[in-house]
Amino acid sequence: MKTPSRRSSTAGLLAHAGLFLTVLLAVTLLGFGLTVRAEPPKLQDQLEQTLRLAALDGRIERVRSSLDQGAAPDAVDPDGRTALMMATYNGHTEAVTLLLDRGAKVEAVDLMGRTALMYAASGPFAATVQLLMTRGADPNVRDTDEGFTALMFAAAEGQIEVIKALVSHGADVTIKDNDGDRALDFAVKNGHKIAAGLLKKEAELKPD
Repeated sequence: MKTPSRRSSTAGLLAHAGLFLTVLLAVTLLGFGLTVRAEPPKLQDQLEQTLRLAALDGRIERVRSSLDQGAAPDAVDPDGRTALMMATYNGHTEAVTLLLDRGAKVEAVDLMGRTALMYAASGPFAATVQLLMTRGADPNVRDTDEGFTALMFAAAEGQIEVIKALVSHGADVTIKDNDGDRALDFAVKNGHKIAAGLLKKEAELKPD
């Protein structure tokens, strides 16, 4: 059984942040007349890297200024992640609202087919999850890597309020991933008894 993991996403996001800092260092060294091997990216690429990092950190004014300067809200990093995914991962609801208002696509997917809702659902961010669903996010989308849903991410991390929010917006507790596991199975496997009880109750209410 492969389990949805918030930690695996963290590694990728930190790698993205590291790339951004490397770019800044390269630009700084060039400013001092020093030679660096890495060629700095184009101005537009730098602007969009700034947007994604600001979204990850919840720096709302930096997000706004990057968009005002022309950063595309749906520009992606090498793993296909958008600024919206970055913001939702850390539950920065204000930044999420701004990005959506400025045209970010709520159903955009990364290279593993994961949506912003999946990123948000892995953390204790019920308000962000609610916002995404009111703006059109589908809680029953399955990623293309393992067939995980947002509910599976929430269950694997024992996020009770997020589970409640997802279920209230139609998340299907009976969906199985590519290995035949349901959200309930992930809650049980990771020892999240309250989450497991909630999901079991919801499953019992579903018709056969």
